[in-house]
Amino acid sequence: MCVICYGDRAALSVGMPRIAQEFALTPAETGWVLSSFLWSYFVLNLPSAIVLDRVGVRIVGAAAVALWSLAMILGSLAATVPAFIATRVLLGIGEAPTFSLGNKVVRAWAPVHERGVMMTAFICGIPVGLAGGAAAGAWLVAHFGWRTAFSGLGALGLVWSVVWLLTHPEQKTVREQTHFTMLSVPTLFRSSAFWGVVIPQCCANYANFLLMSWLPIIMRQTLHLDLMQSGAYTAYAYLGAAAISVMAGKAGETLVRGHPLHRGARRNVVCLYLVLASLMGLLPLVHSASILIPLLAVSMAFMAGGTGANMALLADLLVEHELLGSVTGLTLTFSNGLGIIAPVMTGYLVQATGNFRDVFYITAAIILCGAVAARFVPRRPIHALPARDDIA
Repeated sequence: MCVICYGDRAALSVGMPRIAQEFALTPAETGWVLSSFLWSYFVLNLPSAIVLDRVGVRIVGAAAVALWSLAMILGSLAATVPAFIATRVLLGIGEAPTFSLGNKVVRAWAPVHERGVMMTAFICGIPVGLAGGAAAGAWLVAHFGWRTAFSGLGALGLVWSVVWLLTHPEQKTVREQTHFTMLSVPTLFRSSAFWGVVIPQCCANYANFLLMSWLPIIMRQTLHLDLMQSGAYTAYAYLGAAAISVMAGKAGETLVRGHPLHRGARRNVVCLYLVLASLMGLLPLVHSASILIPLLAVSMAFMAGGTGANMALLADLLVEHELLGSVTGLTLTFSNGLGIIAPVMTGYLVQATGNFRDVFYITAAIILCGAVAARFVPRRPIHALPARDDIA
């Protein structure tokens, strides 16, 4: 699911030069188009997660992927910029429950001391999907056009949704319990540990959405590549990141073995991995593909490892584990809110400066802020419901 989700997103960034040319878009307008799916994605993170807790992962997973896959197919038919943006908004609606669903499935199936590596494996779908989407998208765009690329990837998602619906066993949902309990947002907001999870996720997501939206274009401008080369080099970086992130996830589980996870021991792994992810601040100093691609791969790998450990940290600390989907959705509402800014801000910075230098310096500083928050804040259990005394 995660691979298809990010493969579809990569197809837009790879095809964006052709799309921008067809629709006569400026760099700033390109940034708005690249961020358009985040508008609905951001708004619906929490509502879709609440639906997930009530309905279950089997139905929501199949419906979500089918919806965003139809949006890809409709995007291939769009004749105007507003129509194309509308299909991206529809895609964001479909993708909204993805990470809440992933965290809920891992919490249900993985042993407690394997959650970090399993969440990292799930999040590995980001670089694998972006690599596949960049490589396959570049080939399809170069040979058949961006519209064919969109419709082909949309068809793949429809196949996945049918397979998921037919094969995934349904887990017990909150709806099937004696009564349905809604999470208490004020209770969560009073929890410093909750903010200690939210802030690192926000900072990492800013970098994620920047790279997801602009990386093929960055490759083309920095290394002076053509469309096929930029897609291939982007795929190399993401595949390297996927391989390293799995090893990082396993190493992270080794580091916390024997430590009290319910007290936030995993926060040290989150901090360390985000510090390593901030190495992307060195990218403006590199002009060789042989150095730039490994540096990108390492940075993205530890970003994936850090966010995977951070989501596992949320599962460790949350007392009302049956509401994990909803709490993850609320966490992602904040992190995707910051993520919306990244493609747009990048577009304006590039339009003003003509290069990506300041973009990476700012992003590295943001990631380091997340590392500091992860190290010092999430130390106590997170409650999603008020204490009985508060209710009385």
